[in-house]
Amino acid sequence: MTARTAADALREAMIGRGGPEATGWAGPLELPPAPRAGATVAVLGAGVGGLTAAYELGRLGYRCTVLEASDRVGGRNRTARNGDVLREIGPTGELVVTHECVFDDDLYLNLGPGRIPYHHRRMLDYCRAFGVALEPYIMETTANVIHLADGRIVRWRNRQVANDTRGHLAAMLAESLARRDAATGELLDLLRVFGQLADDHSYQGSTRSGYVEDPDVHDWPLPAQPIPFADLLESGFWKHRFYQPLDYLWQATMFQPVGGMDRIVTAFEREINDRFGDIIERNAEVTAIRLLGEGGVDVEYVREGSARKLTADYCVSSIPLPVLRNMSTNFSAEFDAALHAVEFADTCKVGWQAEERFWENDTDQIYGGISWTNHPITQVWYPSNDYFSPAGTGTVTGAYNFADVARKFGDLEPLQRLDQARAGAAELHPTFADKNIVPTAKGVTIAWQKVPYQLGGWADWDPADAAHMVAYKELLEPEGGGRFFMLGDQCSPLPGWQEGAMMSAHYVIGQIQGVIPLTVPETVRVPDSVALTQGSR
Repeated sequence: MTARTAADALREAMIGRGGPEATGWAGPLELPPAPRAGATVAVLGAGVGGLTAAYELGRLGYRCTVLEASDRVGGRNRTARNGDVLREIGPTGELVVTHECVFDDDLYLNLGPGRIPYHHRRMLDYCRAFGVALEPYIMETTANVIHLADGRIVRWRNRQVANDTRGHLAAMLAESLARRDAATGELLDLLRVFGQLADDHSYQGSTRSGYVEDPDVHDWPLPAQPIPFADLLESGFWKHRFYQPLDYLWQATMFQPVGGMDRIVTAFEREINDRFGDIIERNAEVTAIRLLGEGGVDVEYVREGSARKLTADYCVSSIPLPVLRNMSTNFSAEFDAALHAVEFADTCKVGWQAEERFWENDTDQIYGGISWTNHPITQVWYPSNDYFSPAGTGTVTGAYNFADVARKFGDLEPLQRLDQARAGAAELHPTFADKNIVPTAKGVTIAWQKVPYQLGGWADWDPADAAHMVAYKELLEPEGGGRFFMLGDQCSPLPGWQEGAMMSAHYVIGQIQGVIPLTVPETVRVPDSVALTQGSR
């Protein structure tokens, strides 16, 4: 695959021609060395996008300095482990400690990204190159639960909801058909198999939905009593992301790094240090960006209590838009307007250590996947690793929510978040209420909209917003005559995904190298952030 073909595929994905879920992957970009050997680059932010840019630019011969405002690298790629201290911005703007993680030493929980789709080829390519071991992430099992509590409590298994809905609909369609020709007969036979219908094309239940009792050597297993179609319809289960695993981004097979998502960040940092030395400055808070008339960029920042300045030939910034727009800059009015056009999404997570993996017991038999609920916790993720662990312990994601629900949840005090999360999870699994099995002290929460230097989960792009089309186009083009570039998943067709951050880094590098044009067409397709982070609804 030629460099031009790969570059064209990437550009089409970035501006939307490849579709809103396109990765633009046509093999790695093979780029020539830097046109000016030793040209300098200020890389702002050491999240996945910034690390990708620093690594690839360094390989091409640029001299990079990475400025990271926090005391850690990785950005929203954050894995909670024993000893970690979590901080958020308090009500009056001060930093407050929300949690000190006390998980057992061998346990962890991904507070940011938690899964990698099989078609995110850049991410898989880097994991392969850097020796990051991967294992399957289980998105869905038929033992997972759909829980609804609107007047009457519903707690159904995934297999019941999926297969009984299919059976009822197949029977209704079959009943409406009059046998006229061979094609109709074939369609009826398809419906019979599709819905596991009886010979008369009625739906009387299916072993796909489970058994009344587990089979033994004496009795033929009977199918579970089907959920009445009226009950399924009244529940509105499909409104609670039940079908998210069918959307392309969440289809099997998905992966996770063995030992935690931050293994990717650790590998990037190791590779950068080994190749280019200690070029990452932590606790370096950028305060101002000045585009120089004669070319180049000045970056003012504070580190170790002193004001400093870095002058570079180029600047690439993955600083989240809500943070960047509050800095002193001399950007054009159009670029500045683009920085202010889109907000970042509110999103929260809760993690628990459980002293028993009770969801895997003889009653629930859940090994991975997600249970869905209309409670504010929204979903419960079960671990896809360490099944049958001798220790019998495990971590579980006890909430992952969005939008107004996440805003209200994040406004709670940390212990209030844990209390609400425990109450919601206990409606799915009563054992969550037992503080001896799920200790409060071993729970952690994060409200990304309150995390310093992040201020949200991802850019909340809306293709129906005309202002977003203008802003997205503007952010794909550099400022200062091709000296200042925006990158990150916030400027990609995959907001909220690490692959999007890597795509954006590759795109910007292609622009710097002259392989990808600095300008984009007047009309671009804006990504649909809700669909791309939460699934179609």
